[in-house]
Amino acid sequence: MGRYSYAYNDQVDYAVIPLIGEIPKRWGRMNPMSRVLIVEVGRLLLDNNIIESGEKCSDIGKTVGLIGATSRGCLKTDYDFLASMDDATGLASPALFGYTLPNIPLAEAAGQFGLTGPVYALFETEKPLERADQQAQSLLTNQPEISLMLACEFDHLETPGSADTLLLNLTIVE
Repeated sequence: MGRYSYAYNDQVDYAVIPLIGEIPKRWGRMNPMSRVLIVEVGRLLLDNNIIESGEKCSDIGKTVGLIGATSRGCLKTDYDFLASMDDATGLASPALFGYTLPNIPLAEAAGQFGLTGPVYALFETEKPLERADQQAQSLLTNQPEISLMLACEFDHLETPGSADTLLLNLTIVE
């Protein structure tokens, strides 16, 4: 599982608490991509001295947004949700349902860090990070009240016969 092994643990890895501040109440129900986005957005904000551990951007007067581009959206979670209907009960997992939209991992990170600027997902198969960066730059140009934007490429990939792969490239756009 490598770099993002904490994303597959329903219990918070205590090594990430300094990066995320308080533990999100929904952590145990979150899909792995939501966990990765929360931890890595926290790491980026802290490493660049934008916030201190436990702070939210909105609490210190910063309007920050997050644009994510994905080539597959939440397809992995969608498949898991459909597979949950095959269980003996015939009912789909309500815990997975909330993560069947591609913008939800971005929204989880936004809530955790008080990102009150624009937050949404784009679909882009060719150059996802470049597309997210362009969109973030456009927002900064047209909305001067935004302090800065985060842009990312994110995907949760699964190929038959291999382990899940979580992909995240995250950057600051000023």
